[in-house]
Amino acid sequence: MSEWRYCQYICRWCRIIVRTAGLNNNGFSLLEVVLVLALLMAGLGIGLPAYNQIAVKKEEERFFQLLRNDIYFAQSEAYRSGYSVKIIFRDGFGRYDIVQNQFAPLDSRIIPESVTLESTSNLTEIGYWSNGSVMASGTLRFSTSSAEKIIVVHLGKGRVVFSG
Repeated sequence: MSEWRYCQYICRWCRIIVRTAGLNNNGFSLLEVVLVLALLMAGLGIGLPAYNQIAVKKEEERFFQLLRNDIYFAQSEAYRSGYSVKIIFRDGFGRYDIVQNQFAPLDSRIIPESVTLESTSNLTEIGYWSNGSVMASGTLRFSTSSAEKIIVVHLGKGRVVFSG
């Protein structure tokens, strides 16, 4: 079958499908357009709240992964530079700062709105001496949208355990 005959064959079938579907050259009626838009809006109304919950959860996961990396960075930077390094949580400001030798800021990170440092935490900062060992042991408790996250800092070599 030549290309021209094949195109005519396809066009003939398209015309048959259009006739049986009830479409004409005038396009869609207002009722059809409104019905399709209503179905789309209902689908979006169901899907968007679920997406927002997933987005908040992913933001929290990224925050705790970044916090873990910053804790490892603080320990390695203290060991590398020979100066003490601290991660100070400023819950009233919604951020935590990484500072070297008490005054030199290294970085500052924003804490998501869905994550708060609980008052039952007995630490407000994680600090490392110049040899990489931790300054104080304790527990940081964070409440999130889904559960409680706990960070335990052990004395000695500065091991930090994330749970929750």
